[in-house]
Amino acid sequence: MPDSLDLVPHHPLEKGWHTPVKTDHLFIDTCIQIWPDTDFSKLHTYGVAAYCITTFRPDGDHGTSFDALADWIRIGNRYPNIRIATKAADIVAAKSANQAAIVIAAQGGDFLGPNLYRLEPFVRLGLRVMIPCYNKRNALGDGCLEPGNAGLSTMGRSFVAEANRLGLVIDLTHVGERTTLDILDVTNSPVVFTHSNPKKLVDSPRNITDEQIRRCAATGGVIGVTNWGPLNLRKGRTTRPTVDEFIDAVKYIVDMVGIDHVGIGTDMSHGTYPDGDLIRGRPGQQGSDYGRAIEASVRSRLRYCEGFDDYGQINAVADAFARRGFDSASTAKVLGGNFLRVFERVWGG
Repeated sequence: MPDSLDLVPHHPLEKGWHTPVKTDHLFIDTCIQIWPDTDFSKLHTYGVAAYCITTFRPDGDHGTSFDALADWIRIGNRYPNIRIATKAADIVAAKSANQAAIVIAAQGGDFLGPNLYRLEPFVRLGLRVMIPCYNKRNALGDGCLEPGNAGLSTMGRSFVAEANRLGLVIDLTHVGERTTLDILDVTNSPVVFTHSNPKKLVDSPRNITDEQIRRCAATGGVIGVTNWGPLNLRKGRTTRPTVDEFIDAVKYIVDMVGIDHVGIGTDMSHGTYPDGDLIRGRPGQQGSDYGRAIEASVRSRLRYCEGFDDYGQINAVADAFARRGFDSASTAKVLGGNFLRVFERVWGG
């Protein structure tokens, strides 16, 4: 194990790094960053039917968040290979038309500030998935790195009711344990974790307990397992996790709550992640152990499971599921069918 981050080799993700691939699978990636230097004209070539994109910065205010949403509307209008999805049917139609569907998502509710009435205009403009609290505390509740674990605020309880009314999917990733349980107590719609793994396999503050898994499934929701390396790194390991360990996490959830409640959220990027070190690389942030043992640069493919660090591997990942005993119908549910079902129920057809 390196003694210093300076000794860890960095492997930057260059523009256009992901490999194009043709696939018949309807793959919905429920967490991805798409940066401004991306070649948007190629987004449909990587085997992804729908990208749920981190549209707003986690701590962005309503002005910068509005601008980010408006920019994606502009991109959708400019590029014929991109379709902004506001209904589940848009994802299916985009796949049939050889387009990439873009789902507008928010990692954090800071853009609301103290004003819950801001939520409806954002939903009307295309917001479809939202994490209320990203790691830290905000007006809605506590994130998963808050030691107080204080749960939902009064405004947060109103947020849940409003999200249910508006047809907005609530994402519990990065959210504090008590906050998630409070949300699960009051939601009338399915909720999801877009990129979280079982805490029993890897004890990270970003991973989730068996109770969170069971209660999410009980709403009809889905847990998106991630191939992001730090959430798959077993205790004592100093080598990269593999695609089989990623599938271990999928199977753990399937064995607990069934095949209908698991999907995939890669947390990968298109483009070069201009200030990713500031977002993910702070001392004490999740993933710092991984950085010391394996790879510190957030722009490196080594930050993901070996065998699933490139969109071009999606057919190989499907084959890996088959080797682990998943039939074709089960694999289709994991790759996208389960999340599509939730989106149809919450957003409409």
